[in-house]
Amino acid sequence: MATVPARPLPGTRFDRPFFATMTALFTAAMVVGFAHTYFLAGVFQAKLPNAIIHIHGAVFTAWFVLLLVQSALASSGRVDLHRKLGIAGIAIAALMLPLGLLATAEFVHREAARPGIRMMAIMPGAELFTFAGLATAAFLLRKRPAWHKRLILLATIGIIGAAVGRMEFLPYWNFHGNAALRLAWAYTYSFLIPLIAYDLWSLRRLHRATLLGSAFIIGAHQLSLLVDTTPPWLAFAAWMQSWRL
Repeated sequence: MATVPARPLPGTRFDRPFFATMTALFTAAMVVGFAHTYFLAGVFQAKLPNAIIHIHGAVFTAWFVLLLVQSALASSGRVDLHRKLGIAGIAIAALMLPLGLLATAEFVHREAARPGIRMMAIMPGAELFTFAGLATAAFLLRKRPAWHKRLILLATIGIIGAAVGRMEFLPYWNFHGNAALRLAWAYTYSFLIPLIAYDLWSLRRLHRATLLGSAFIIGAHQLSLLVDTTPPWLAFAAWMQSWRL
């Protein structure tokens, strides 16, 4: 008697369009967030305060462009090119970390007179930390596609807060300090909802990458808000503030 092959779960068929859509959504959010100060301002002709910010913007934009290209390659079945281009992803991710730190240092130095600026530097610091952890995990698990593509999405969610925080149409109700940071991060957590919903639909459960990665992002963010007014963090931020870039 012939064995009827098990019917694949719905999400097996729709992984490619789902992850392609999520990548496009992230890119759109990044463009909207930085439209006024960067993209609609002419990119390299934008009046940014420092050359390091131009380089930082170009490299971070390259990450999102690479995600779009990689998603297109995967959707078209060109997994061979997708894997080869992954080397570029490693290089870009490696550059993003020091450039993100330098951009943060430039910001706290330039805004030195702004109240609470050293405390506010915790936001990019925490986001770079989550991105580094999740991107590293994604590259180490690149031979496990279900883990890899979820971790790449989660790593990108980890750095989307900078764009979300610049979306002036989002209500902040005059929140300040940690309350404003919590609200900005709460907006970024909305990007976790489609991934969670997709897992529950396609797998009938949360994939461990989604569960662990989401917990890592939220946990790192919230723990960072417990240290942003402590002497060690303020001393570190003051040291960054002293850099001459």
